[in-house]
Amino acid sequence: MAGSQTQTRSYLRTKFKEYYTARSEEVDTPTGLDQREFGFLLFDENTMFRHLGFRSSENVWDYLRVNAPAHAYYSSAYYKEPEAEMEEKGWQGADLVFDIDADHLKTPCKEKHDKWICRNCGNEGRGTPPEVCSKCGKPSFEEKTWFCATCLETARFETLKLVDILTQDLGISITRELSINFSGNRGYHVHVYNDDIRHIDQLARREIVDYVRGTGIEPRFHSLHSKTQNDSSFPWVGWTGRLARALYSLLLDSDTAELANLGFNEKTVNDLVKRKEEMQEHLHDGPSGKAFNLMSLADQKVIERLVQEAVGLESAAIDTVVTADIHRLIRLPKSLHGKTGLKAEKVPVGALEDFDPLKRAVAFDRGEITVHVIEAPEFRIGNNTYGPIKKQTVELPSAAAMLLLCKGVASVVK
Repeated sequence: MAGSQTQTRSYLRTKFKEYYTARSEEVDTPTGLDQREFGFLLFDENTMFRHLGFRSSENVWDYLRVNAPAHAYYSSAYYKEPEAEMEEKGWQGADLVFDIDADHLKTPCKEKHDKWICRNCGNEGRGTPPEVCSKCGKPSFEEKTWFCATCLETARFETLKLVDILTQDLGISITRELSINFSGNRGYHVHVYNDDIRHIDQLARREIVDYVRGTGIEPRFHSLHSKTQNDSSFPWVGWTGRLARALYSLLLDSDTAELANLGFNEKTVNDLVKRKEEMQEHLHDGPSGKAFNLMSLADQKVIERLVQEAVGLESAAIDTVVTADIHRLIRLPKSLHGKTGLKAEKVPVGALEDFDPLKRAVAFDRGEITVHVIEAPEFRIGNNTYGPIKKQTVELPSAAAMLLLCKGVASVVK
C-alpha cells in the first residue's frame, strides 16, 4: 500500500538519518567555520532554521546526525557574530561564489522531461511554461522540473568555461584559490577563496559578473570593427582574444544554413561564405578589424551580430544574483540534497571534464526500495536507465527510488 506524503517525508528523514549517522564526517566544513552562518531545512518543517553557528566540525556533524536535514547550507560570508540577526552580525567579508544551474540554461531535453500545470485551470504542457496560459490567460504555473545527462552535461560545460575565465583572465589560482562542487541537483557551485576578493563589495562583484557573462561588449573596443586597421601590437588577451578565437571557430564551423539562422540576409551570408577563409587567416594571428574589411558589409550591425554570437560561445551562464550576494547561503559540500537524494559532491578541478554526477554523487548505493510511482520520465542513475514509469508500483535500487521519492513523484510502499 502506497504511503501518504507525511509517511514518505518520514521515510526520507529516516534514510537521511541513517546516512548521516554512518557518514557525517565525510561532509566538508568550510574554512573560518566559527565565522560562518549555517542554515538547515528539515523534512517536517516549511521554514529554514538559520542564524546558527558552530565552533567545530564535530558540532556540525552532530547536528547532521541528530536532525538529518533535507538541505544543509553555510554562508559565503564571514561574520563577527554569525548567530546574531543580519544587521548585527558584523560582516567581515565573503568568498566569491558562482552558481551554474541547468534551470537557467536552454536545453532541448526540457521539452521531454519538464512539465508545467496552470494553477488556475489545470491546463498542462511540456518544457518551459508560456507567459500566460493558452486556455485561461493566467500567468501562474506549477513547474515540475527534472534533470538528465544532457542538462548536466550542459551545466558542466558552462562550468568549464567559467573556470577558464577565472584562471586565464582574472588570475585565480587553480590549485590554491578554487573549488568546485556538484550541487546535488542540476548544476555546479564554484568557490573562489582569495583574500583580496573576499573584501570587495556588491558593486565590484557585479562588475565580475558582467565580465564573466560578457555584458556590454562592443566590437570597437576589441579591435573588431569594419573600420579598424590591423594592429599586431593589440593584446590578444581577455575578451579581445576570446572574441577572436570564437569568431574563428564560428566561421570555421558554420555553413550557409547556420549563418542564415543568425538572421543575416542572403547577400551577407554569401559574403561570409566567400570570404571566411581569408577572415579566419586574419583572426588566426590576433584580433583584427581587417578580417571584416574583406567583406562588402553594408553596416556595423552584421559585425555586432557576429560578436554577439561569439560572446554567447565564450561567456559562462552564471546566476547573477548568487555572485553579487555578499550574504549568500550556499550548499554544504558533500551534504545530501533533499530534492534528489544525491550528494553535493566535491569535484577536483582537473577531473571536471570527465565528471559524471549520476555516478559519482550517488549516496544511497545499497539495497532496493519498493515505491509507487505517479509519473516519472526516463532517467539514469549510475550505469542503469529507468522509466518512463506512470502509476506503477515497482522495486528499484535505492538510488533510483530515493530520487523519485525526493522529487515528489513517488511514495514509499509499506
